[in-house]
Amino acid sequence: MFNEIIYKGLLLSTSKCRYWQVKSGNTNKLYEDPDSSTLILEFSPGSTALSLSKSLGIKLIGNPGQEITSSGSFPTKFIKTTISLNGLVLQKLTADNHTISIIRVSDSESRVVQNYRRTTFVVNQNDLSDPNFLEFLFFSGNLLFLRPLGKLPKGYTLNNFPKIVVGSKSLDLESESTQTYALRKRYNDYLIREIDYTDQFILEVRHILDKYGIDFIRINKEMTLSRTSYVTYQMDQTPTPYHHPSRNNMAREIIDLRLPINFTLHTPDTILYHDFKAKYQNVDLLTNLTMFKTSDKYGDRWTASVKWFNITEDFSQVYQADDNSNFANQCQFRCEIYFHEVKDSRYEFLKEIITELDSEDKNGEGKIIEKHDTV
Repeated sequence: MFNEIIYKGLLLSTSKCRYWQVKSGNTNKLYEDPDSSTLILEFSPGSTALSLSKSLGIKLIGNPGQEITSSGSFPTKFIKTTISLNGLVLQKLTADNHTISIIRVSDSESRVVQNYRRTTFVVNQNDLSDPNFLEFLFFSGNLLFLRPLGKLPKGYTLNNFPKIVVGSKSLDLESESTQTYALRKRYNDYLIREIDYTDQFILEVRHILDKYGIDFIRINKEMTLSRTSYVTYQMDQTPTPYHHPSRNNMAREIIDLRLPINFTLHTPDTILYHDFKAKYQNVDLLTNLTMFKTSDKYGDRWTASVKWFNITEDFSQVYQADDNSNFANQCQFRCEIYFHEVKDSRYEFLKEIITELDSEDKNGEGKIIEKHDTV
């Protein structure tokens, strides 16, 4: 039986021993103790992975600058720690914990960044259409600290596994996430944003007005109207906080916001004009829309509330020219939307990956795939 382990970048392998140990000594030496069935590496003070590799001929994998420390007072058994990712089985070769990250991206080339502590797979979504890409990614022999076992499952889809810490226990994990991330868009770290709410609100209002026979358009938007009666809307300001943020971590992640929206009804139909006012004031039309739900980027639902204001101006039957030089009855009304903008705490793993990629771009260490066009 052949056993091996990577300790601080040094590959320790044996076909005779069931245990291994790294301990300090007066000299550097690597030997097998048959009585205890232990492969032992002794190192002198100040030794690094590079110096031991050179003096003892041990294969060095990864960063050569790591200082060697003792693995513990007692020998450790060689074990095979595996992780199954939707059926793709990888064996962890490092003695210490190893973090695996797999993410799909839209604005970065496919690459794998490796060091003793972490293996990060950054996969461009366009490469997934290549039937040979995944085979190359995992089975080309380029992985340093992980070893694929078995074959790639038939029809395998590479889903996101943002951050998995593999310790001494084997894991069997499943992921359905196929979200594509944009690493260069540093501002896109929100779970749910103003635009998610306003887009949904506009859809809700348009649905109501459409059934009532009124077009709904943004002011100054050039479009062909399908009806002579229509409502225009405009947002005159950006959202403003309606609660003073408290000094805690949650306040930095969740912001309570209020957004006013102004509307103007335009119609040449006097009967519709007055009927609109009656239905609006009697909560039979728009004002019965007091809340709505919006999905965040993970599909979870968030509730926003709506406060409508009364129509205060008198309903004059004198025609007025609208913005398109058409004569129509007009009246104005407004509402305020109350909602939460929420930072994505799960986005923190992306910040780690971005920092890691930036660091690797500077020193050039650890990358086995820089661009998929080498495949």
